[in-house]
Amino acid sequence: MAEAITTTATAGTATTIRPGMPFIEKPLLARLSVAMFGMVMGTGGLADAWAKAHEVFGVPLLVSQVLLGFAVLCFGVLVVAHLAKLGFCFAEVAEEFAHPVRSSFFPAISVAAIVLSVGLRRYSPVGAEVLWCLGAAMHFVFAITLIRRWILHPQDEGVLTPAWFIPVVGNILVPVGGVPLGFVEVSWFFFSVGLMLWLSFFTIVLHRVLFVPAMSQRSMPTLFILLAPPSIGLSAYLAFTGGHAGALGDILYCLALFIAVLLASLGRHMAHGPFFMSWWAMTFPVDGWAGASLAYAQARPGAWTTAVAVIALVAATLIVVWVGVRTAGHMASGAAFRED
Repeated sequence: MAEAITTTATAGTATTIRPGMPFIEKPLLARLSVAMFGMVMGTGGLADAWAKAHEVFGVPLLVSQVLLGFAVLCFGVLVVAHLAKLGFCFAEVAEEFAHPVRSSFFPAISVAAIVLSVGLRRYSPVGAEVLWCLGAAMHFVFAITLIRRWILHPQDEGVLTPAWFIPVVGNILVPVGGVPLGFVEVSWFFFSVGLMLWLSFFTIVLHRVLFVPAMSQRSMPTLFILLAPPSIGLSAYLAFTGGHAGALGDILYCLALFIAVLLASLGRHMAHGPFFMSWWAMTFPVDGWAGASLAYAQARPGAWTTAVAVIALVAATLIVVWVGVRTAGHMASGAAFRED
């Protein structure tokens, strides 16, 4: 009887597995995913939202400080770990960057740096400026590299997820940290690129969601990324205008509110079944919505905007805590380091 042979292909490489062959698990360092920087985005974004709540409602700053401290620590650990991975497991890094889905999470590194720069500005302007400059420069390189790849090589619409927004729309976040530091002109550049590309990529992603077979259960939480562009765009716009909401601010606020309600109605369809680290994709967008809602309530005070801001902050906090608790168990079991 002929021996059965199984062949698996990943990112352009093929591995032949024959019965009786021992399965050798890759070292932990090689199995680290760049998507883990989503934890920094989620906790750091929530820290920024609570700092804004301190400014608007006078809530204790301690909550923001604890979250920011954890985010900075997590960022430091992940940076060291991924630098080690780059040095000792370069083939795995190259494989991850060549992957049609996982490559979109590399700009999470630069986004995380910018998120932390926003929070650190209150305590260390110099440190915030260094992080912002590094984050903005890295994001520019990632955006150019990935968009160039998408143009030069045909893409499979079936594997497209809202994670593609990270390298594209991450540009909109740059002014949130850059304008207060004095980098106004550069911030306009990033804001313009992110805003215009968001409009086109939103159409592409919406087409994929509506007319292509449903995304995998693991990818469903990335739908929350649809909330990030109008939310972060509103925060960026208010940064440019000094906190004055105009027509564009009103439009972005209303769109973000609509998407938030839509996602809430779809919540049970997106976060059920086995836990994956991709669930962190839900956290930063809701953090951004909370921060933008607080800033908008400050710009347009009223019972309605205040209520929305409070609901957004509570929702963001509950989601981050819930995903964080699930992550702790996922890491303790080792499953977090065995995801494909």
